[in-house]
Order: sequence, then C-alpha cells, then structure tokens
Amino acid sequence: MAVKIGLVGCGTVGMGLIELLDRKKDFLREKYDFDFSLVFVTDLIKGTVFSKDGLDTGELKETAARGGLSESGYAGTGSCGLAELLSETRPDIVCEAAPTDYRTGEPGMTILSSALKAGASAVTSSKGAVGLNMAGLKKLARENGVHLRFESSVLSGTPLINLVRGPLAGCSLSKAEGIVNGTTNYILTRMESGLSYSEALGEAQRLGYAETDPAGDVEGFDAAVKVCIMSAEFFGSALSIDEVRRAGITGVTEADVANAARSGRRIKLIAGVSRAGESVSGYVEPRAVDLANPLASISGAANAVTLTTDNLGEITVSGPGAGKKETAQGILSDMLEIVSLRSAGK
Repeated sequence: MAVKIGLVGCGTVGMGLIELLDRKKDFLREKYDFDFSLVFVTDLIKGTVFSKDGLDTGELKETAARGGLSESGYAGTGSCGLAELLSETRPDIVCEAAPTDYRTGEPGMTILSSALKAGASAVTSSKGAVGLNMAGLKKLARENGVHLRFESSVLSGTPLINLVRGPLAGCSLSKAEGIVNGTTNYILTRMESGLSYSEALGEAQRLGYAETDPAGDVEGFDAAVKVCIMSAEFFGSALSIDEVRRAGITGVTEADVANAARSGRRIKLIAGVSRAGESVSGYVEPRAVDLANPLASISGAANAVTLTTDNLGEITVSGPGAGKKETAQGILSDMLEIVSLRSAGK
C-alpha cells in the first residue's frame, strides 16, 4: 500500500526514523506491502523540505546530519507552516517527534490536532500531548476517520501499549508499575558502584543520557507524565500530572543505596498506576525493591513495566527505554498498524 508520511521534528528521534526508513525500505515493501514516500520534514532548527513526489531518504539523512534540510536541493524548502505542508502534500500519516512540554502538551498538541483535522493519522513519540489530553485527541481522530498511536511515548520502542491493546486483549489490568525513565535508572545503577549522586549525574550528562537541565528526569516529571499516559490508556482515567504522587531521586544518597544493598534490595525509581474498584491512583517514587522482583535486575538505561492481569497474573516487559533507533522502531510499528487497519477498511 502506498503511504505518504510527514515528519515534524528532525532531532535525534526524527533522524532515527529517517535512517530506519531508508535502511529498511525494501524489507518493508516486501514483507508488509508498506510502500512509503516521505513527503515533508519540518524542524524548528533545521528548516523544512517537502515534495509531493517524495523525498529521497538517503539524500535527506545526509543533509539533515550536516544540520540543514534546505541543503537537499528540493524546490520545496525554507519557511513553511504546518497547515500549508498538510494542504500541499496531503500525507496519510504525520509523525511527531518534537520536544514536549509536560504542562501544556505543546507543541505536540497543536501538531497532532492539526494533522488529525486534516484527515491524516498521527503517530507521536513525545509525551506531553497524549499525557495531557489523550481522550480529546482520540475523539478528534474518530471524528475524522483516522488513527492516533503513541507506542514510543512510554518505553521507546519496547512494546507496552500495543502489547496491552493486542496480545493481552481480554485481560483486565489492576496495575502497571515499573521503571520508565532510563536516565534515573542509569544514575541509580552507577550509585550502586560507589558513585555519589552528583558524580553519577555528571556521568549521565557526559554520555547524553541526561540533559544539561536534568530536572524533568531526576525530579520525576518525565515518569509522571508517562503514568498519566498509562492511566488514560489502560484504565480510561485521565490523571493530570499534579494528581500523580511524585518524588524524584535527588534526595537519594550513597548511604541509602548501600543500606538497601545490605538488606538484599536495590533502589529504583518506580512509576505506576493502579486501580482499586473505581479509584485509580498514580505515583512516582524511589523505592527499595527486593532482588526477587524482576524490576531489580533492570540496570543502566533500560526500562521495564510489570503488568498485573486477571488472566495471566504478572507479566514483565523490558527493553531499551531510549535511543534514536529504538524510538524510531516504536513509531514504525505504529505506522505499520495504521496501514494494516486501513487495509482492513477500519
């Protein structure tokens, strides 16, 4: 099936998607009948490039890596608003990989809403918009006969949302709890090796796991908005970020880590949402986890979530929680699902 794709955001994740599509285009065509054309890429820093006939992903990844999309030589370059891009190229799917604001959901809220209203399905890897207004965006998708998907917003490319939506269909969940922030997990893992919090944070920043301003990660905001997404998707309960009980890892000391180790436990930043009757509650907190718990073995920047179900008991899924190729895989899997739904007339 011929599919026209638009991409908003050409940073780490957007570049990862372009590279993945370029590397696997023959495989995707042969195995999934996914014959795509990338019709526009727009980025606040790198600029905009578009072509109704499709952009050359090989050429595009080279020029984007050098820092400027306008170097590609396509006629459609320079400054162009999203509304004009949508009207000019008529994409079937818009992928949003822009930075996110946990409080406002922007710019993702505007990008996703615009795409859905224009009749394009939307896939996002960012967290703000779906964490803040998942129900509203889903309603907008239904009204326009298109689809919204966001697998990469919680565990990067590691399947969680699609696992619950697909293979675990028929199960009722009572809890989803785990490690959903790779930065804090890396810091805590390194503190087990004897580093202080500040030393471990500095190392995480040098390796690119933590931002220059790491507050979103270490104070638990990133994990909290992922709790909001899990709450809305798994339990149909729209928690705001302020309704999630939140504590980060800034107060965790070397002594705390050592004391936990002596008692056969490991400190992890645990994010979760649980349901008891009609009540749904969300939380993010550093917790000393017993070594018998599957979450205790998750080290470095890896993520994991344990799902508590009625039919299968506890199921733990673990894998990469960050990375451009890994996050791009989550976006790709969402696009393939949308194409499958379109083929089935849904």
